[in-house]
Amino acid sequence: MRKPGMSLINLDAARARPGGRASPRARRPTILLVDLSDGDDRDLSGYLDQQGLSVHDAPPTRTVTTDQPETEGFDAVVLITSLPNSTALAAIRRMTNTDAPPLLVVARSGESLERVLALEMGADDLVGEEATEREVLTRLHGLMRRRKIEQDEKADRAPFPDGAWRLNSAFRALVSPEGRRLDLSSGDEALLAAFTESFEGLILDRDYSRGDVRTAISRLRRKVRRNTGLELPIQNIWGRGYRFDAPLVRT
Repeated sequence: MRKPGMSLINLDAARARPGGRASPRARRPTILLVDLSDGDDRDLSGYLDQQGLSVHDAPPTRTVTTDQPETEGFDAVVLITSLPNSTALAAIRRMTNTDAPPLLVVARSGESLERVLALEMGADDLVGEEATEREVLTRLHGLMRRRKIEQDEKADRAPFPDGAWRLNSAFRALVSPEGRRLDLSSGDEALLAAFTESFEGLILDRDYSRGDVRTAISRLRRKVRRNTGLELPIQNIWGRGYRFDAPLVRT
């Protein structure tokens, strides 16, 4: 089933309890499908859609023949083509800049040398005409997973304010300013995430059941002290709640 435009991320406004943070509903990964093979991609498009991906067909003249292909906002791109194809090879080069989504080429025909050339032009992966729809799906998931890891590693290397603690939600870990890493439970991660999402980094006692926040913070402080030897910089604001008394960056 083809879709004409990008889908939006819907936020779940329902909260488990007063003051709880909204949690995003699972977003379907968005795939841009470009067919230069003069074939019929409906079977592949429909299969990927049934497997949980949101597939969008792209007009080749607008997507692959312009200097700036319209790939922004997609999680991956599938280019279906026969090789050799000079238009496809030029498109591969244009669609594989630093910030572009990963590109999977489905070569409907072509010798091994021509496939290697497509990879040398910048394609992230390539399958031949013998590949099943399930293999295409598996390759796409692999590319998107690899890109997510690369982005997380890049974020971890990015400069942060002096004395900043880093909350890596993808790996559910807290990294101290000294670089010491602590694995978190889902409850620990949710608590720290609340500090990053609340006004002035302050979470209020009145927004939670009596004693819940105090108990969770006390438990997390002990865990941090036991595993890193450091004190977690959470300040008790008398009569109001708690504040993370240091830069806390969510990556």
